[in-house]
Amino acid sequence: MTSKNWSKELEVIHKLEVRYGSMANVPESKLANLHKMPGIKTVSGDYMEITRTQYNAIKLVMEGKQGKIRTSQELKHSNAWLDNRIRAIDENKYYITEDENA
Repeated sequence: MTSKNWSKELEVIHKLEVRYGSMANVPESKLANLHKMPGIKTVSGDYMEITRTQYNAIKLVMEGKQGKIRTSQELKHSNAWLDNRIRAIDENKYYITEDENA
């Protein structure tokens, strides 16, 4: 089900996802080749990895609906850890990963 409107890079990603069932299952060697394509950029080291659950909790803090201390306790991380993620979300320097329990 590839679309003619998709870029070549997106088509390759789609084919890998179909073949392996998920991008998480794609072998490292295939991912290395994917990153060499001109339209694909690797995620730089200054990006924060945040799970969907963490993101949702951090957004509550950012919207003033929940306190930082309570959120830090719920996520079992320090306030400094939380501050770093808030800054990453503010600067749009984050990527969301799957929760371990999902």
